[in-house]
Amino acid sequence: MKSSKIIAIALAAAITVSPFAGIASTSVSASESSATIASKKADMKSQLADIVQQESEVSAKVAANQKEFTQLKKDQVKLEKSIEETKAAIDKRKGKLEERARAMQTSSATTSIVDSVLEADSITDAAAAVIAYSKFQSADVSIVEAQQKDENKLAADNKSLSAKIDNQRSVIASSEVAAGKLATQKAEKEVLVAKLANDEKRAQKAEKVAAELAAAAAVQPIKTDVKEVAKADEKTSTVAKAETKTENVVSVVNTSTNKTDDTKKAENKPAKETTDNNAGSVVSGVSGAIQEAYKYAGQAYGGGAVPGNFDCSGLVMYSYAKAGISLPRTAAAQYGATTRISESQAQAGDLVFFSDGGISHVGIYLGGGQMFNSQNNGIQTDNIHGAYWGEHLAGFGRIN
Repeated sequence: MKSSKIIAIALAAAITVSPFAGIASTSVSASESSATIASKKADMKSQLADIVQQESEVSAKVAANQKEFTQLKKDQVKLEKSIEETKAAIDKRKGKLEERARAMQTSSATTSIVDSVLEADSITDAAAAVIAYSKFQSADVSIVEAQQKDENKLAADNKSLSAKIDNQRSVIASSEVAAGKLATQKAEKEVLVAKLANDEKRAQKAEKVAAELAAAAAVQPIKTDVKEVAKADEKTSTVAKAETKTENVVSVVNTSTNKTDDTKKAENKPAKETTDNNAGSVVSGVSGAIQEAYKYAGQAYGGGAVPGNFDCSGLVMYSYAKAGISLPRTAAAQYGATTRISESQAQAGDLVFFSDGGISHVGIYLGGGQMFNSQNNGIQTDNIHGAYWGEHLAGFGRIN
């Protein structure tokens, strides 16, 4: 009985001083919580996959609409050129007709026509000359009318084509709006997936610690067979052995507790910054990430995550990876993978996020209201409270 009491007291003391006190008694609910989080994460990933699929389809439509728009613009240029050529031909023909009309008004021209009639050998020849002249005039008029008709048709075609171009422009704009909305939804889902992943990891860690404490607490009671204890010294020896076991249990529990404390302290302790002696090495930790990012100052904004083609999150992910810190690829996912802090708590090396209907930009906070980031004007330092940034500041994140 004395040994059992000692064991109970030791376990109670260990659980009381443990930073995870109470977990052992709620291990079942913690397990359920972990399963629930995993289920939610799976559902969120499924929704994210659907959005990615929709985004792909919309992007394909935008590309197809843009291609059709480009072809319509080419057709319009050709049509406008045809209209100009037709107008030039009509103007040239009109000029010749006007010259003939003026010539007919002169006496010589009139005499020439009259002479042709008077000099005819017969009335039939005279009539033929007049008819021929009339046909000649009529042919000129017909040509001009035909050209004018062609011009009118080309103008009508151009008007119709312009309407198609305007409509196609509207279709493209609508598709781009839809793509923008999907991008925002995608970013939001990525944030939720990242957050659920972190929650799931924390829950699993808590369950593991609870299981270790439960295993340490599951000590079998010491069995003493009175029939086998015939002498007082043997009884004393049995008690001594039981007390020795009790001390071992206390040691196991305390070791587990100290290990948990040390683990927690290690997690809160900033990454040790060391420099490799090899050429091209990078200092580890956030200062190393900042140093790495500064190497690319002045480069143009890109759409990737490699030097010479960095977007905002690509620069952050690459620079921190060089310093031994792993981060997700997108700004939204990086937002979800970091711990929210206030601006007053923010330090150099924390991340600063911006929103435009969803987390859309990230920079490396330098302190004093300054950040280093990749934006449309290139990779540079910016004031987070500037004209644009101040209106879209979403918050700060500390890397876990």
